[in-house]
Amino acid sequence: MYDKQSPFSVTKLPGRRDSLSDSAYATLRAAIIECQISPGRAVSEAELSARFAFGLAAVRAAVMWLTASGWIAPDGRRGSVILPVSAAHLADLSVSRRCLEPALLHHMPPSDLGTELRLRAAVHQAATAQGAGPNRQTLLHQERALMVLVAQAVAAPRIRGWLIDTWELCLRADRHLEQCFGISREALPLPGLAVAVADGDAPATTALLEQMRHAFDLRVSRALARSATPLLVAPESPQQARRGMAHTTDPRPETAPKPRSTKGDPA
Repeated sequence: MYDKQSPFSVTKLPGRRDSLSDSAYATLRAAIIECQISPGRAVSEAELSARFAFGLAAVRAAVMWLTASGWIAPDGRRGSVILPVSAAHLADLSVSRRCLEPALLHHMPPSDLGTELRLRAAVHQAATAQGAGPNRQTLLHQERALMVLVAQAVAAPRIRGWLIDTWELCLRADRHLEQCFGISREALPLPGLAVAVADGDAPATTALLEQMRHAFDLRVSRALARSATPLLVAPESPQQARRGMAHTTDPRPETAPKPRSTKGDPA
């Protein structure tokens, strides 16, 4: 299993960690993924502290860790900017998935992880099969948890961390496309993927990963076809704009493609 205390762990971020800082980090990351904090938006530590009811020290540590992992970027006097969603970022996510996801095929997961994958898959499938199923936020939370568990089957810690980041950025992108363009998606076939990974069934795992990637690429194509300009953040209310909380955009024109990390465009 993955050793979180390893000096090579990608989750070992700089700075001192405590329970409040960990909670602030988890809360802010979830808020970014769920687009409660919109892509491309400028935020300050004071604003985040007031909004999420954490002390400034805990928020400052969380912002530092999110900056180190590429989810946000410093923005001078305005504080920080959340990683925006652009056409180049979405294309980068698709390429990153094709590079990283095959790592799930190389090793049979440990027996205890396989057991947990099957159990969590059954629970998730039962929850989504009940009537109308869970609401969007609950479903997203369940999908995140199962994706992180599936990623534990990747033996290499750094690749595992990149895969988790990429998958969670794709979840955020889907949420953003739904908010901006009304492009919704059905529940991901994660129970089947979890069982296939647990069984070491490479053909089934490959087929499900390709199905998920293809569906994501189709949603991205639909969004790009509807947008005459690079994908921007959804507009906020006039009250938020008057309080200086309006979304920010990048006025710089698109240039020739450059090598990019799995995080997409720099904010």
